[in-house]
Amino acid sequence: MTGLLELVEELVFKFMSRDFQEESVKIEVVSDGLKIFLEESYVELMKGSEYTVPRWMASRLESMNVCRVKEPDVTVEKLSQIVYLEETQSKKPQLTKLNGYFYNRLKQVISKLEESLRTSPDWRAQAETLKSYSEFYDALTRERITKIINLLNLMDIPQDISEKMSEEEKQLYLDLKTILNLHLKNLRMRGKHGGSILKG
Repeated sequence: MTGLLELVEELVFKFMSRDFQEESVKIEVVSDGLKIFLEESYVELMKGSEYTVPRWMASRLESMNVCRVKEPDVTVEKLSQIVYLEETQSKKPQLTKLNGYFYNRLKQVISKLEESLRTSPDWRAQAETLKSYSEFYDALTRERITKIINLLNLMDIPQDISEKMSEEEKQLYLDLKTILNLHLKNLRMRGKHGGSILKG
């Protein structure tokens, strides 16, 4: 049963990763002369212009030094601030707002940092930054997952809380809720008089 759940969760993450890569992001062109296929036609990129493209395309163009993605970075300082807010509200059903596919963006930042470690002359500072990211990530997920699990006791998530959850957290909640409901359903069976009793 555990193996089946792992397989399902792996598929969920694959779909989520695909959705993340298809997410629209804004780019600013920093180099002229390249044409891309966009909205059913070819568009010549002009330096200084801005376009909205799928994330996978933005990443490819950025790696070619053609554009820069106009999206707030998930910096160590920002992550530290989020963790601080979460920990100070650990006993309350409150969440700090995480936009979109926050964890996928964070994973992307960490991957780039790991890549730069191989070539950066200042690798010690980079390693310290990477360590900080890892520690803050662990602290953040610990706090957020605890709160998400507590939400399972509610019939529905309050809208003001749902709006502050990342896309990954919303999916996690749905996965856990589905598993819990199926588990409870299988524990029950109908009695002779129409009532519900627990097996065992």
